[in-house]
Amino acid sequence: MDIIPNAPVQIWGLPFEGFNVATLYNSWLVMAILITLALLVARRLERAPGRLQVIFEMVTEFFEDLCDSTLGKEHGRKYLPFIITLFLFVLFSNVIGTIPNVLAALGWPGFYCPTQDLNTPLGLALIVFFVVHISAIRVKGFREWLWSFFEPSFPGDRPITKGVGVVFLVLGAWLNYLLISGYARSFAQASVARKVGGGLAAGLLAALSVMVLLFALQRGRVPNVVMAPLNVVGELGKSISHPFRLFGNIFGGFVILTVVSHLILYIGIPLILIPFFGFFIGLVQAFVFAMLALAYTAVQIRE
Repeated sequence: MDIIPNAPVQIWGLPFEGFNVATLYNSWLVMAILITLALLVARRLERAPGRLQVIFEMVTEFFEDLCDSTLGKEHGRKYLPFIITLFLFVLFSNVIGTIPNVLAALGWPGFYCPTQDLNTPLGLALIVFFVVHISAIRVKGFREWLWSFFEPSFPGDRPITKGVGVVFLVLGAWLNYLLISGYARSFAQASVARKVGGGLAAGLLAALSVMVLLFALQRGRVPNVVMAPLNVVGELGKSISHPFRLFGNIFGGFVILTVVSHLILYIGIPLILIPFFGFFIGLVQAFVFAMLALAYTAVQIRE
């Protein structure tokens, strides 16, 4: 039983071993379908809309209300195209696997869901991650974005919180010293790549420490350096759980369909399972993926 087809060794004489051709072909097909539908709707806009225009208008209005209520009127319209594009791409990528391979004679590798290959959800999650944090820097500014990793901070006007904050700052300075001194001690034995990478990491750490202290003086608050690693891990955790949720549901549904179909030879149960996993679960997972992207954006730009 082949879950994912094997990739060819060469394409146009170049080695491409390890690439999943089915994912590439079907991803391009989904993009071509979406672009074609968008062009058809955009060129034939009418006051008395047809069925295709009505469907697109309903989807647009639905997500416009969600974006406005989540991000506010100021930012909702700006992020509407991004959220709708995510939803439609994931939806079509989830559904396309239910189409029988009617192009097998032409060498088509099969209609496989691109989202059942982990690379596609990971790529989409990386796009969401960079869009979210670049948007936060643009909206709040770099200082506010960096300071958010040290929240909740301590008020600088109370003796107790000032004392606790100073202890945390000393702890952070000590960790800085350990990391930088450890790098300095291993500099002579390290390779060139480790020297360059370690030097960049040590310099970045020192620069961030100085910037955070300057921001603290401007704010009159003491940064919570203990919360910084937890906040960083939390942001990374979002980007890890985001794609794996989509991949697990789509790939799991595909495995169930494949196993049951081979067991009972497409009689009875698969006729129910195919629309359930292909359309209903695909629609739900596309909506969840887009809504999580919207929620992550709202948390960063509205704090």
